[in-house]
Amino acid sequence: MTMRKRFSGLLALAVMITSCASESAPMPSVESLCVMQEGSDGERAVQRTLRSDRFGTTFYVTTEELVQRLGEYLRRMRGGTVNTCDYAPRPEQGSKGVGVRFSWTPLGDLDWGRVPPEEVTRYDVNGVHVESIHWLAKLAVACRLPGELAEASRKAMFQVELSNLLNSERRDDPEAEKQQIELLYILAGRAADALGCEGGPLKGDPVVKPLPAA
Repeated sequence: MTMRKRFSGLLALAVMITSCASESAPMPSVESLCVMQEGSDGERAVQRTLRSDRFGTTFYVTTEELVQRLGEYLRRMRGGTVNTCDYAPRPEQGSKGVGVRFSWTPLGDLDWGRVPPEEVTRYDVNGVHVESIHWLAKLAVACRLPGELAEASRKAMFQVELSNLLNSERRDDPEAEKQQIELLYILAGRAADALGCEGGPLKGDPVVKPLPAA
């Protein structure tokens, strides 16, 4: 299935999206995996995460550009993160919102830097391992690609991070963490489909289950 067919039917949303998108960032129209159709599970996931029925979306790259950049990073075996979009509640115009980023990471555990291990909560989502602190959720899955990127894709993991500054003060709220993980999984699944990850590593509606503490 081509990318255009995958996102067909979104053209009717162009006017609505333009009206609520940030005026300060480029708007790659409806060819972004961040577009949420009205009444969709994706839209509801954004609303729950933001705790707002109304939200605006700032688009940074189209899905085609995302695939191209990630392919180039993998081809050269170099690091690189693609900021794809932000969601923010409306009519508020504050700086806090949700952003999603995609990259490749070496095989192994997720890197939390200086975050103490006891602050990281681990989840199973449809068989995928996800980790989260109160304002940031991460997952990394195998994404086996066909063609010229086949060998390189077996030496890295596809990583997705969702930051949620609205949760920056909500340290002990498992439901808030669950909601941001659901949105993370939906966006990660769309990106994996666009990349052409073999076997569909991120399928189905997200079912978030906490794992025992390590």
